[in-house]
Amino acid sequence: MRLKMKKMDIKHLLNLAAIIVILSMFFKSLIDVDRSYDSWWYHLPFAARIWGIVPVTSYAFQDFLEARYHGFPLLAQFLQGFFWVVFQRVQAANLVSFLSLIIYFYFLKFYFCIPLYLSAIALLAVPLIQIHATSCYVDLPANVCLSILILMTYLLYTQKNFLTKRNLFVIFLAASGTANIKMQLIPVVFLILCAIGFKLIWLCFKQIQAKTIQSKRLLTIVPTILLAGLLIFASPIKNIVFYGNPFYPLRIEIMGIVLNHKEALPKDTPDYLKNASKPQRWAYSVLEINSAPWSIDQGSKNPSQHRMGGFFGAYVIFNLLLFSYICYRYRRRETLIAVILVIIMSLVAAFMPQSHELRYYMFWMISLVSLNLYLVSHVERSPKILKWIDSKNLGAICILFLALVMFQIRNPSAVKPTFYTFEKHLERHVDFELVKNISPGQQVCIISVTPNDFLYASKFHPQLNYSYSVKATDYQSECGTRKAFKPDYRPWL
Repeated sequence: MRLKMKKMDIKHLLNLAAIIVILSMFFKSLIDVDRSYDSWWYHLPFAARIWGIVPVTSYAFQDFLEARYHGFPLLAQFLQGFFWVVFQRVQAANLVSFLSLIIYFYFLKFYFCIPLYLSAIALLAVPLIQIHATSCYVDLPANVCLSILILMTYLLYTQKNFLTKRNLFVIFLAASGTANIKMQLIPVVFLILCAIGFKLIWLCFKQIQAKTIQSKRLLTIVPTILLAGLLIFASPIKNIVFYGNPFYPLRIEIMGIVLNHKEALPKDTPDYLKNASKPQRWAYSVLEINSAPWSIDQGSKNPSQHRMGGFFGAYVIFNLLLFSYICYRYRRRETLIAVILVIIMSLVAAFMPQSHELRYYMFWMISLVSLNLYLVSHVERSPKILKWIDSKNLGAICILFLALVMFQIRNPSAVKPTFYTFEKHLERHVDFELVKNISPGQQVCIISVTPNDFLYASKFHPQLNYSYSVKATDYQSECGTRKAFKPDYRPWL
């Protein structure tokens, strides 16, 4: 009786802790302006152009960013602009990442019966997830969608009668979301859909043999799949049609043929790993061997740490050991397929471009933690094979990891609102004396202040009571007839 009461008390405390953290992050999303570099360099400018908040006549991107705007998937920026318009404040764009994580918690609750508090505590203990949840980077929404797709595939292979219209629609939404948010993840979506397609063909073949499927139904299935494929891969298909390169504007070489492009693939590899294989770089990064301090992009002035880490190496090891132990002790179909899935995920993530930059491939950690949560909850509902493993004990361990991450990430906090307003952001990064010298309707060029240049758009200076046109560039030669201004650069952070 006392043991039951104690476990109930732990559950209530964990629930309370999860609610406090989630509410705090929600208010941070609405209150704090995202200070991240890429957010102001192109994510928010793209969102603003899509919705006409800052039209092209008012602000023109750097030339290579124009190519990104036309070639990159823009679903996340579309949603960011939507929230910006609805709430009439740029901070609302943060909600896209935050709400994607909340949706994922409810997905785990609905399909895997994982308590909401456990999902929140376990996943927010991953530094990159915690940091990205209140930012305008698009990595988290894309990887959340991909994780849903992975876990739906897992259920497809572990559960009978899983193929319902609702579940197929969820698969479609998850695949569409991933492929139309993050370009790096398009090949992963393709591989997963191939696995799903193989299972569908096998099931159709069995139904044909059993004569339980009608030929008319097959005639509707094929065009539906083709239409779904066109919508899922809308971005790469559009790029093939208009630019001859599915990953435009990035440089892609196929069988010695270099496709149309505007920029090379980035190569932010630590110096000591330049000659290492992609899997080695990935393994070093996952285990946080010589990793950078936790930040949104894992950037570091130390070239040996640059872009490395972000999953919390000790937490990775804990989850791998827990996963291995459960699968060893609880040998069922669910655990066998889970092992195969983790192995495949690891191989895919390890061989991807820039594999060591873990923010691009957060799906690996999200899916691993989610599988552990499911298996623990599943074992808990089954005969007591593993007596000490239950959701409350796991939650208590995870909250310790969460507390360590929260304590480490303090400048700024990824959880607590800092009341960093847009007005403060402008004061910090804009040369107002220069702005006063811009005449009504004037076409100007702001040189070499990336990513501050977007802040010089007339939209953000209503005190002038007139509009003008700004072009961002790093080179005065690209200004043309525009009047060039070169403000004193103000450090971003």
